Amino acid sequence: MNIIKTGALLLCLLSPLAQAETTLFGLTLGKSTRQEVDQIYTSKYKNTASGQSDSRNYYVIDGEQFGEPQLKEATLYFDDAQTLGRIRFLFPSSLEKYKELEEQLSRQYPRLTTAPFISEPLLRDKAEFQNDTTHVLLDYSDFGTNLSFTDLKYRAANQKRLAEKKALEANKPKKEP
Repeated sequence: MNIIKTGALLLCLLSPLAQAETTLFGLTLGKSTRQEVDQIYTSKYKNTASGQSDSRNYYVIDGEQFGEPQLKEATLYFDDAQTLGRIRFLFPSSLEKYKELEEQLSRQYPRLTTAPFISEPLLRDKAEFQNDTTHVLLDYSDFGTNLSFTDLKYRAANQKRLAEKKALEANKPKKEP
């Protein structure tokens, strides 16, 4: 029965239509707004600090709202224009779940060539995928199995903002002792 439910979740997450734009549980990355999310889901936690890095502007939604018993929660990240840029799904730590998702993602998205993964104390394995519109990160750690879908425009804007912040910090005059 769990295999059927997991298969249904994967079909929702990874439909062939996702190649043009990524739509997950009725929400489209780069298009859906915070208002749409409020109409569809009830958040258990919100952080709406606009003007901060995009990672501080998010909703956490209980996994039960998605109809997947293994899903602990989903975190939806928004840009300053209140547009959905990233969705991260958190499952319990499970090598089996990781392998199942990795196999499904490999059929749906081109895999990114990355340096060979070296296990860290808490992070056990990871894989990255990307098509023309979406970056997908899957990782398995002691804390859980994470599946993250990020709109490429959102990702580029966030990386630019982080680079600007680092440049400002590097140019600050250093205090002498």
